[in-house]
Amino acid sequence: VILYLLTRYLLRRQRSLAPMTKVYIRPRPLSTSEQGDKTIEYVVEDDGTLVIDAEKKFPGFAGLLSTENSEAYTQAIQPMVSKMLNGTTSCCFAYGHTNSGKTHTIFGYDTEPGMCRRLVQDLFTESGTDLLVQVRFYELYNGQVFDLLNNRQSGFVREDAHGIIHVRISTQSLQAAYGESAKAVHAIIRQGRSLRAEGTSELHHQSSRSHAFLELEIVTSALAEARQQVVLAQSRVVPLGKARDDLLYVIVDGKATATGAKPPQEDQDRLNTLQSQVDAAEAIVAALKAQVDDEKAKCNGGMFVLVDLAGAEYTGEGLTRNSKEQKEAREINSSLLALKECMRVQARQSAGHIPFRNSKLTMLLKCYLETDNPSFTIMIANVSSAETHLRKALGSIRYATLVASAFKTTRNKMTNQR
Repeated sequence: VILYLLTRYLLRRQRSLAPMTKVYIRPRPLSTSEQGDKTIEYVVEDDGTLVIDAEKKFPGFAGLLSTENSEAYTQAIQPMVSKMLNGTTSCCFAYGHTNSGKTHTIFGYDTEPGMCRRLVQDLFTESGTDLLVQVRFYELYNGQVFDLLNNRQSGFVREDAHGIIHVRISTQSLQAAYGESAKAVHAIIRQGRSLRAEGTSELHHQSSRSHAFLELEIVTSALAEARQQVVLAQSRVVPLGKARDDLLYVIVDGKATATGAKPPQEDQDRLNTLQSQVDAAEAIVAALKAQVDDEKAKCNGGMFVLVDLAGAEYTGEGLTRNSKEQKEAREINSSLLALKECMRVQARQSAGHIPFRNSKLTMLLKCYLETDNPSFTIMIANVSSAETHLRKALGSIRYATLVASAFKTTRNKMTNQR
């Protein structure tokens, strides 16, 4: 027992001191319309300092990613494949101004696959055994969640009593799809991408107007079946609960209460029956959830979450926006500002409250940004190489430096406490 506890302690300590968060810079090459513009020179030195045009310096970077998706993947994401197969949770999010290459990085295109497609391919190649991957795919658009695998059904984000964040579509969890091959998973992702919100930005006429979350989890068939049984059981609770609440409203707030008369015994009996049925249905859900926990404990697979953040907007520049586009820009900037504030609080070594609840985006990213969470987090700061966009690139770089500082500061604090 002592040896077991000591091993657990050493593993936790090693995990806490490891570089759980890495921040990369990824410049995109000049576009066709930018040919002739001066190119910004980005260099990351051995100590992690980013140097721009041999003058401006920013600390905290893990490296400079290639403009080629294959090379960028090999450097930043591929090392996470074996960790995912062994049960680790990882997250990669791409940040940057509009038209800086975020969606190209995460999703890519048919001729230039992005991080997710290469990750899926390597998962099935390296596993060496049959693999089942659960896919959830949703977007945060104008402050509201939409399930991209369920016809963009709208939902909401909530935090339970244990501080765990859940995304719900009506009364159910997000739609889950399953793939037993890389080809099947790719098809699921393509289906979801076709429903993602796009629009026009000041730099890009087919710009992502939402923050997209793609969750890939290695599961067993038993775990998948157990989760499906929970969904079915929860769907049975809803109509029973509604019938109970409707009858309760009649008895408590209806005519019987208003006149001071006692409700008819048949109504009271019906209410008692419905309550018993609700209690029984909820007990079944609880038992099935316990079964899910048991099956999850038996599953050695991990999870990888890829996040394509909408581009930061710079108001007052470029295109004239209609009211819809103005609302999109406000929502995007507001959510990114909330994320920045969370990083700023962590970077100050403050023991105070980190405002993750201030935005749905920060709630969704919370478990990957909390420094005591044993997950690996990668930030890719996408920037343009065109000098025309230097101010916007510097804004993204300062943001990335803040993220690196937040996690470095907290790791040092945790080390000193030990």
